[in-house]
Amino acid sequence: MTAMELQQWKQNFIRDYLDEIEDMEVLEKIKKYAKRIMPKKETPRPCVVHSKEEMIAKVREATAQVERGEYITDEELSKEIETWFR
Repeated sequence: MTAMELQQWKQNFIRDYLDEIEDMEVLEKIKKYAKRIMPKKETPRPCVVHSKEEMIAKVREATAQVERGEYITDEELSKEIETWFR
């Protein structure tokens, strides 16, 4: 099935079935069921370390960044955060 055919099928399904439902309770049940059967989307987690070696490498890189002065102090960060709410 092509992307266009799939899109058309979805539109027909909505028109033929969902648009005909007048009971909000039924629509909520359909929504709940759809959420349950939909595949879960994985959220990228950039701070997750997957192995001991990776963790050691991350700690070494962070230490090198601090030694190079590539960091922000707590005071600087607090001032930066304050600007977000102005």
